[in-house]
Amino acid sequence: MNFGIRPYMPDEFERACQVRSLDTAEAQQRFKERFYSSGKWLDHYLHFALTLNDKLIADIRWRHCDRTMPEGSGHIGIDVAQEERGKGAGTAALGLAWDWAVANGFHRLEGSTSEENVAMQRAFEKAGWEFEGRLKKLFMQNGVAFDYLSFAKTI
Repeated sequence: MNFGIRPYMPDEFERACQVRSLDTAEAQQRFKERFYSSGKWLDHYLHFALTLNDKLIADIRWRHCDRTMPEGSGHIGIDVAQEERGKGAGTAALGLAWDWAVANGFHRLEGSTSEENVAMQRAFEKAGWEFEGRLKKLFMQNGVAFDYLSFAKTI
């Protein structure tokens, strides 16, 4: 498979919102500035498109806040299009994200996934990331707290 990362193309906004499950006008508006600055840091976010044979299939975002994270460390988030899940996109995204991070001065990336997302846990493992622990009650949804599992890759 031919996976790659690149900045978003201007005509991909609708698809990017679909990939990220941004289904309200408010959520899409909040994402718009980051979409159009793709490939460049905006505040502490950097977005790239993950492509398969040049077709947008996922969003990869790096986060680095200089007030809360040491220099050279970052956090990654990945949203894979529903129809592309289970086909190796998560593993490819993690590998390409790590390659980009190292080439751009990072020595550590961390990421997390819900304890129910077994496919993403496997992607972290296949990509060579190490399990670091459980983030207890990280997210609340409809009054229910969910644990997340934390993974990291370091040089």
